[in-house]
Amino acid sequence: MLITGSRGLGLALAREFGQHGSYLALCARNADELQKACESLTQEGIEAAPFPCDITNDSDIATLIHNVLQRFGRIDILINNAGEIQVGPLESFEYSDFRNAMDLMFWAPVKLTFAVLPQMKKQGGGHIVNITSIGGRVSVPHLLPYSCAKFALVGFSTGLNTELRAAGVRVLTIVPGLMRTGSYLKAKFKGDAKREFAWFGLFGNLPGFSVAANYAAHCVRRAVEDGRHVCTISLPAKILVACEALLPNTTRTMLAAANRFLLPEGGESKNAVGGHSLDPMFGWSFHMFTSLGRRAARTLNEELEPAPDVLRQGAQ
Repeated sequence: MLITGSRGLGLALAREFGQHGSYLALCARNADELQKACESLTQEGIEAAPFPCDITNDSDIATLIHNVLQRFGRIDILINNAGEIQVGPLESFEYSDFRNAMDLMFWAPVKLTFAVLPQMKKQGGGHIVNITSIGGRVSVPHLLPYSCAKFALVGFSTGLNTELRAAGVRVLTIVPGLMRTGSYLKAKFKGDAKREFAWFGLFGNLPGFSVAANYAAHCVRRAVEDGRHVCTISLPAKILVACEALLPNTTRTMLAAANRFLLPEGGESKNAVGGHSLDPMFGWSFHMFTSLGRRAARTLNEELEPAPDVLRQGAQ
């Protein structure tokens, strides 16, 4: 099994599948984070091999597939999971933000899929799992580059499913809602970055609005085993998809109202600020409401110490 990403949901998926007997190949750009993830899995009795790789680079993809096949002999499951979240109003984004989102969350899965398909067809079958997002079914405010990339991946994944069935290759489209993976600390925030981080951190970590990463990983594994084609994770995500399908105009009106009255206004700064730098600026009450997300960050390789100058700023 090849999984893109070594932290957050990617690490949760590795644990879930590894605990059920899968041999794992993990790839990520950050070699240190990748090694740390594989070491933690090995300590749990899971066979996991690190493959440092920039999946936005064509030559890296070719080398990755070659090396994984050399190590394991075959790839039965490819999980396209790698992603990056940028949060902010439209005015804060540039063309490069959309291009980078598409490169990582659409073109990279497409290229990886084409790279593994010949081998899967030759061996008589396989599974391709694309981790999309509720943002790929319902475009929500302040996440436009992310939603664009995920919309494209949903279209590719669902269409691919119908074309590859005869070849014995199953394609599963995962549509998760908000998950407590600790990824809000790795996300990038633009515009009024502090307020953007506040709303995203709260909604992304409160029970009821979000689900635990381990639960999401369990849902993915069961969907693969059951041979499903689409799996939407979390009740809020299912409700939002249904509302968009049945009441599209009403849904758009409600999202526009949320954008106007709930989300931060203005803030056209185009500088991206990481969540780890913003988190120390908040007090105990915010950290109490995001405690489940912080716990997830510790177990899913999302933690990173903020710079000392940011710590001093947050303490003022």
